[in-house]
Amino acid sequence: MDYFVNETIFPSIEKMASMCFAKFKSLPKTGKPTDTEWTVLAAVVESDEKGGTCKVVSLGCGTKCIGKSKLCERGLILNDSHAEVLARRSLLRYFYKEIKKAINAPKEKQSIFTWCEKRRKLYLKTGVTYHFLSTQLPCGDACIKTSSNDLHEYHEPNAKKLKTTNEYDSENSLGDLVYTGAKLLDPQHKDCMEQSVGAMRTKPGKGEPTLSMSCSDKLAKWQLMGIQGALIAALLAEPIYLKSMTFYGNNSSLECLERAIWQRFIKDSKFNHSIYRLHKPEIRRYIASEFLYKQVPNKKPSPNGLAWCDIELKDKPYEVSVNGKRQGIISKKLHSPEASLKISKFHLFSEFLDILKLKPILLETFGLTIENVEKLNYLKAKCLSKTYQTAWLEAKTKYFKQWSEKPENLIKFYTNKIIIDDE
Repeated sequence: MDYFVNETIFPSIEKMASMCFAKFKSLPKTGKPTDTEWTVLAAVVESDEKGGTCKVVSLGCGTKCIGKSKLCERGLILNDSHAEVLARRSLLRYFYKEIKKAINAPKEKQSIFTWCEKRRKLYLKTGVTYHFLSTQLPCGDACIKTSSNDLHEYHEPNAKKLKTTNEYDSENSLGDLVYTGAKLLDPQHKDCMEQSVGAMRTKPGKGEPTLSMSCSDKLAKWQLMGIQGALIAALLAEPIYLKSMTFYGNNSSLECLERAIWQRFIKDSKFNHSIYRLHKPEIRRYIASEFLYKQVPNKKPSPNGLAWCDIELKDKPYEVSVNGKRQGIISKKLHSPEASLKISKFHLFSEFLDILKLKPILLETFGLTIENVEKLNYLKAKCLSKTYQTAWLEAKTKYFKQWSEKPENLIKFYTNKIIIDDE
């Protein structure tokens, strides 16, 4: 299988940690953990290697995930509020704002994207790269620590089942193993908590089961399909990959992180595609810096999710969520778009539709008109990205065989209130 090797990494671990913690500190106090609570912080740093500059462009804090009975048919509720996912969804919001800049003023140099009229696609500017940081190991496969021999053989250790002690993941060790609370999907495993190396899992938690995949699996998907997702992929000439990933933790293992994020797939059949391929990021560990709200004994997980991205203040870049909805919303509006975060499926889909309307030539490319663009539901819009969908279908067949599928009623919503019968 083809992959890219990054030879030069910018910024340094120390600079990244300092920048991300400083950005978190600068955000409003609303929603942040109390002295008796802990959370996980994840962030994405954008670097301009030509200009020698870098900045934090998205940040997320959270440990929660909602059960499958609470999933929303209109895309208004966040299914997954783990820090990694909040940071990535915030990054998508940042991308949409930058895409609008490039389309509105294609000759300006203010956007990270450039518009190519001939190909009807957007390009990420040369030298712009993205770097990910998290203050905790991603739940799922990355948490399972085994000997080096086991890693190379992808051995499934015989391990006792340990119950999770919190809603993020459990790291109670026994011998040379670290246990994850994430739950196996493969039906061949009678015990969903079995510590099988390299397997697909859904998020951990003591409550109702969720349909959201573990962070280890989501990070792995992003390194194959890009971090931009299907909708933005329809607008771009090429996917966007993370150049480096940095994780905090004294008990973290580079071997386990590499296995979870990319190495567990290279033993399988090759993934041959024109623009999508397994991308090998630089995996880094850091133990010098301390996050003020890291997980420690006698502290409980914060109930809040925090999301921020580098957009103008007038657009309200900082959001606080509880149970996947905006904090402080009145009960009368609890099931309306006003209760929904700007990083929800509903609002990110709305941003995509806005871009199609801004650039009529895109409508022509996708065989749409101004009149029928509002009749697009979320699923049909994702299918506009045919190259992405073809590659993702192949990836699920070869590598992500147990990837959980959302019921169609959850992904066929519209951005308006008009009920439109599918033809």
